[in-house]
Amino acid sequence: MAGTDAIPTRELRAGQVFELHKLKEFTPAERVRKKLFKTGQLWAEIACYEPGQSTVMHKHPYEEEAIFVLEGTPNMNIDGEEVALPPGSVVRFRPCVMHDLRNLGNDRCVIMFIKVPTRLARLAEAEHG
Repeated sequence: MAGTDAIPTRELRAGQVFELHKLKEFTPAERVRKKLFKTGQLWAEIACYEPGQSTVMHKHPYEEEAIFVLEGTPNMNIDGEEVALPPGSVVRFRPCVMHDLRNLGNDRCVIMFIKVPTRLARLAEAEHG
């Protein structure tokens, strides 16, 4: 898996701006991941897939995850359920859910994912249901 840290498009006094479409990068060998940020409370990356590229089936025991489809239509197996996600989709799942992502189409696919550590996810769920 090719990967690097993304450089913010703009630094603010109290934050950073990332223009995701400017961060897209593809290689024929494997998907490209770029870490936007990772703190003790929040983690985000952008991932770019050429046709035929994929991630293996895996799970995150310590994070809740949301995946945003920016372009392309990836296929995912989420806990045994197959789903195709059109551009503009968001899929969210809890910690320990087995999942993968496959670009089975002829077009490139770009996603952004955000993860929240389970301790924080549980606190938020308890407060907000």
